Amino acid sequence: MADLEVWKTEALARIESVRKETAEAVSKILETSVKQAESVGRQIVGAAELEARNAQLKSLESAVNNAFDSATKKISDSTGAAYEKSIGRLIQEGLDTIGPNARIQCSGRDRRTVASALKRLGGKARVSLDENVLETIGGVVLTTPDGTIRFDNTFEARLERTKPTLRKDVAAILTGAT
Repeated sequence: MADLEVWKTEALARIESVRKETAEAVSKILETSVKQAESVGRQIVGAAELEARNAQLKSLESAVNNAFDSATKKISDSTGAAYEKSIGRLIQEGLDTIGPNARIQCSGRDRRTVASALKRLGGKARVSLDENVLETIGGVVLTTPDGTIRFDNTFEARLERTKPTLRKDVAAILTGAT
């Protein structure tokens, strides 16, 4: 009977040991499962936030592009004294950049305006109006007589040069950021 009692005590101790090991294993499995669930949850939330941010950026980019398209349309519809003054400034800026001897190209629509601006320059520069007509909404392209230097001062080129800064400013306006 003593052997049976020893065996029973050992069996109960073994059962208790296995129960503890099982409880610890279950606890570790649950802990790991909770951590994995939290990780998956964070990944899902992160992916959703990224998707929302991408959708917001696409929407903002579309709005910015619409603003540029609207500005381009407004420029292409411009006429009058303010437009003529702008053309004169574009020519002067080009001459300041490449020098007083230049050939000027412009759109067919701007030929009279450019010719008038050139008359106002008088003898300050030796400038000729090129016969080639540019496909542009407005502005001018100046080249040196030998063609080695070209300064594109069309409205499209100016818009393109300032687009990164303007894009940031327009985006700030559209989002209400300062």
